[in-house]
Amino acid sequence: MPNEQDIHWNLKAVENAVAQQWLEGLEVPADVIEDLRRAARGEIEIEDGIRNAYKKFAHGKVRGPRSLP
Repeated sequence: MPNEQDIHWNLKAVENAVAQQWLEGLEVPADVIEDLRRAARGEIEIEDGIRNAYKKFAHGKVRGPRSLP
């Protein structure tokens, strides 16, 4: 289990990763963000979060067409 400082930094890393996706024009679904936060707090294994994301996008498009800015 991560300590409080590790959790703080892990959650900051999640925040930065989501912001980077937003800057790239992508939207991270809320349930994926929550899995990332849960992994950052040590509530689930990172592999579980990855597995959940794969299941979510297994039968659909991860990214649809969009016009360039």
